[in-house]
Amino acid sequence: MESQSAKNLEAMLDRCIATSHTGDIILSIVPMVAVVFGSVLVFFLLLYNYRLRKEKIRLQIPTESARDHLRFISLLAGCLSFSAGLPLTLFFFFTRPTNPGILGGLIPLCAGIGLVAFYYLSERKAGAHAAR
Repeated sequence: MESQSAKNLEAMLDRCIATSHTGDIILSIVPMVAVVFGSVLVFFLLLYNYRLRKEKIRLQIPTESARDHLRFISLLAGCLSFSAGLPLTLFFFFTRPTNPGILGGLIPLCAGIGLVAFYYLSERKAGAHAAR
């Protein structure tokens, strides 16, 4: 009796899994929602930065140069890309080294190295902006 009910339950689960597309729908919606939320976050970050700079100009408070912001953003993006690319590269290399999927780790790794190199190569000199 127990084995029969277990078989019936297993058959019901197989039918539900075979006919239910809920999992597919959720898996396809999650990246879209993440992109939308990320875009909204970036929009409000840019809006806040714009209003802050506008208010600093109105009050005649000195603002940072765009070059310093570019340097900081390149360092941040470089560290994030490097820290995401290194484990991906190692994972793909040790699982299947001949698979072209290893590029999924090498691309962010090399981009991160390039952005960090840009940060150090564009290092601000002490008296570069003193003449202004």
